[in-house]
Amino acid sequence: MMQSAPGNRRADRGFTLLEVLIATAIGAIVLIAISGTYFGALRLHNATVERVDTNLVLDRTLEIVRNDLEGLMLPGSPTANPPVGTFSGQFQDTPTESLTQDTTNVRVSPDFYTTSGTVDGWNQFSEVQVVAYFLAPSTDGNTKNLIRAVTRNLLPVQTPTTDEQVLLTGVIGAEFDYYDGTEWDNTWDTTQVQELPVAIQFNLTLAGSGSNQPIQLVVPVLPITKASETADLQSASGATVQ
Repeated sequence: MMQSAPGNRRADRGFTLLEVLIATAIGAIVLIAISGTYFGALRLHNATVERVDTNLVLDRTLEIVRNDLEGLMLPGSPTANPPVGTFSGQFQDTPTESLTQDTTNVRVSPDFYTTSGTVDGWNQFSEVQVVAYFLAPSTDGNTKNLIRAVTRNLLPVQTPTTDEQVLLTGVIGAEFDYYDGTEWDNTWDTTQVQELPVAIQFNLTLAGSGSNQPIQLVVPVLPITKASETADLQSASGATVQ
């Protein structure tokens, strides 16, 4: 009977239990390293996407506030002769009369009579609208939602309809400050001061921002009047209007 050569006996035995355990341990270490890298990259991706989405919503909110403030109209005086600003009311941080019939939320702004409304084929109103900002409790119970209340029909036959838009969530606080050319103040009333502020600052504090330093948006107030339009046209054309 023939016997195998001594050199082939080890090849016929296969792997030992120790070798299998070592290979399994090495494979497990490699898989742990790969999964750690993968899930770390996945968490970074999700955090980046969430931050980008948050910043897009914040940028959109600040742009809406900017447009509302840039379109401010001069305070109205329908009793003047001729009437001035039939579609605009007084600029008061605490309005005595308001088209915005909201009593459940906390008001943080005056009624802004502004020309920021969109005029298109699907809207029956002009660009003039009344905008007010409120803070409403959010579902988490800790933060608030920034609400933009818009009234488009300024000559209603019945009670005017106000549309509420949730602009931003996760808000801790929001307020408007007014610059008179010398200093900032948190109150303004055109029934006492017959002019608009020189600039308006919007202060917005968000939850989870690390520090409680507010985001600040400063917008110069440059209301357009017929006189300023005429002056601009004269300056552009060099002509004299009789």
